[in-house]
Amino acid sequence: MKKKFCIAALLCAALWLLPAVPAAAAEESTETDVRYARVEEAGVYLYRTASENTGLFVLPRTYFIRLTGESGDYYAVEYLSGMQGRSAVRGFCRKDEIVPVDYIPETPYLYYSVDVTFRTDGDAGLPAGFITEYTVSAPYYGTFSFGSSTYYYVELNGAFGYVPAVACSALDYPLNTEHTQPPAETTEESLPEPQGLSAASIALIAVLCAAALGALFFLFRPAPKKAPPPEEEAEEFFR
Repeated sequence: MKKKFCIAALLCAALWLLPAVPAAAAEESTETDVRYARVEEAGVYLYRTASENTGLFVLPRTYFIRLTGESGDYYAVEYLSGMQGRSAVRGFCRKDEIVPVDYIPETPYLYYSVDVTFRTDGDAGLPAGFITEYTVSAPYYGTFSFGSSTYYYVELNGAFGYVPAVACSALDYPLNTEHTQPPAETTEESLPEPQGLSAASIALIAVLCAAALGALFFLFRPAPKKAPPPEEEAEEFFR
């Protein structure tokens, strides 16, 4: 019995081919420190070789790749290396499209899977009991555009390949905001405001100041001048 498969299944079978590519042509870095670069722009490709004609897939923006060497205008890189349940992909990225960082990110890679649905046409003529549709979960690596169609680069059973985006669940993963938040700055609102005096305190201070001035007046007031003697007495005094 001749089976007809839908476009999704045919494309999955036809495009299921590309294994991970080692970066053999790159000059290996002699640095002992692990280095990473951040993908800050959209449309950054991971290439099979150090050539723009060998793009494998577009890396998820805001995530990182590990730098392993250099080759002209390209970095030799690894993606999803050291992650349980994921196979590392090796290739190249243009130096002017990624930003090396001076730290080791806590979450360097996007750890994400998509549901891929395979199905047969409804008129395939299969007897009852045959499974005509099934869905599997596949590790997601990136996107790839071919003409007007979009494909996802995924891994199934150790093999890499492309599946149509229309045969997969919609992408819904968070952006990596690690190391993008500016340090907290002290603002005027966060500073403690000076405590003003209450009206009762001001009134009490005024009363105390008035009392203190009164005491000073009585303590240091000038002595009263004596009245001059009458003229007659003054004359007798000088006789």
